[in-house]
Amino acid sequence: MRSKKNISLFERMIKLHKDERGMTLVEVIIAITILTLVAVSVLHSLTTAMVYNKKARSRQEMTLTAESIMETFKGYDLDTLKDRFSGGTIGGVIGIEGVAYETVDGDSGYHYTATPLPFGSELADEYQFCIDDMKADDGQLYDVKITATPNSVEKIMVPDNMETTRDAIYKGDRSIDSSALQKAKEDFRNNQQSDLANYFAASYSDAVFKSGTDIITIKDEINKVFESAAGAFFAENYVKLHEKKLTIDIIDNGSGEYEVRPKMYYSYYMEGYPYYVRAEEESMPDDEYPDDEGGTPGPSVNAIVEHEPDTKIRYPASGFLEFEVSLSSSYPDGHFYKNPVEAGLDRLFVYYYPQYNLDPGCDTIVINNQANISNFQCYILKQRAPDINENQMKIKENGYKANIDISNSASGFKLFHNFDDNIADGSSTTPPSISGTYQKAVSYTKAGTSPDMTELMENFSEVDVLSYKLTLEVTQNGRTVTRLESSMNERINQ
Repeated sequence: MRSKKNISLFERMIKLHKDERGMTLVEVIIAITILTLVAVSVLHSLTTAMVYNKKARSRQEMTLTAESIMETFKGYDLDTLKDRFSGGTIGGVIGIEGVAYETVDGDSGYHYTATPLPFGSELADEYQFCIDDMKADDGQLYDVKITATPNSVEKIMVPDNMETTRDAIYKGDRSIDSSALQKAKEDFRNNQQSDLANYFAASYSDAVFKSGTDIITIKDEINKVFESAAGAFFAENYVKLHEKKLTIDIIDNGSGEYEVRPKMYYSYYMEGYPYYVRAEEESMPDDEYPDDEGGTPGPSVNAIVEHEPDTKIRYPASGFLEFEVSLSSSYPDGHFYKNPVEAGLDRLFVYYYPQYNLDPGCDTIVINNQANISNFQCYILKQRAPDINENQMKIKENGYKANIDISNSASGFKLFHNFDDNIADGSSTTPPSISGTYQKAVSYTKAGTSPDMTELMENFSEVDVLSYKLTLEVTQNGRTVTRLESSMNERINQ
């Protein structure tokens, strides 16, 4: 039996539970306090996320802006840059195109400083080019500082008396070459997958793929192959670049003008990919062991066994797949030279980045003189790829070979090139293969003191070039937002 004391306590609890007078002030205060603490925590998290996202967007925008400024900056020589950053006294042009600043104080805008630095046995200037209070698209202000530090001195051959009317100049784009393999994979996935599946179905009807634990039979389920992880693996791992072909057409457009048009093609194939077949050999029972003569049981009938990758198995079985690289971003009108015939086009300069990621001897340049200009001169100058370090460059250059094909029916066509030169200071590269119709082909590095070198020196001069390391830094209130590095060359005044 319960005590009266317990009954009394129980009755009081029931009475309290049935009390309809509501919450006490203390309870309300406690509830509000808890709600406030939770709300403050949530609002703090949301505010922090918004601030972080805003900073991330600003950093991304400033990185893109910094890249644009760096590329524009590198398009000028130092004398022009010094003039533009000090008020534009020559021609009255101030600053870098597309970059605006807001006048906040006397330090706003463009300015530069030069500090002499010991450089070998001589002094060279280190320059700091500044844009203070650069105004971004979001209205915020940033400071930009580009430091040009002397790096090394190199001797190069430069053409004399270049003119835009008589000289067509093609400037290579290393970014196209560095992304070529990825573009080949994209072309395969977009345009060639079904053809490969049909090829497999016709040639290897018993072949299957593994996708995780799933077995996909090509013969019955071709379409599923490339929707699976196995198909994606194929596209990403077995595409091989074969050849790059840069074709430069020199034409008379029929309107009294010469045009020079570039086209670029890559060819590729697939090689060494593994596939699986169903075993035909029956295995020994599990409770038996190899006989006295040794050996191991064969796989069960219909077991899935891998066919070893075979370099002789490739797709296409003969020939190559090909895609064209769009150059419209660099040459939206399809040409890099267009002038009246009377202007006298007689020279073509090709600044060329070698493509090392190819089958040997398959980096090809085709010069197509469709306009049949007599006594035409073509200069092909192999360039250093900034994204390949010195040691890698030496190895790649030692095994590199170029093909040059000259399509021409006019007399007096002359070719000058530096493909015999290892541009990483290693041993000489393999001489290029030059075919077609031409009067002579002269190597800068092999001409010696022959008449060919005399003719070369009539058109070129050897000059010292000072290489600068560039560092671009964007800051806001003293805090670094983004930082980039690059390089540029500057001719040393004699």
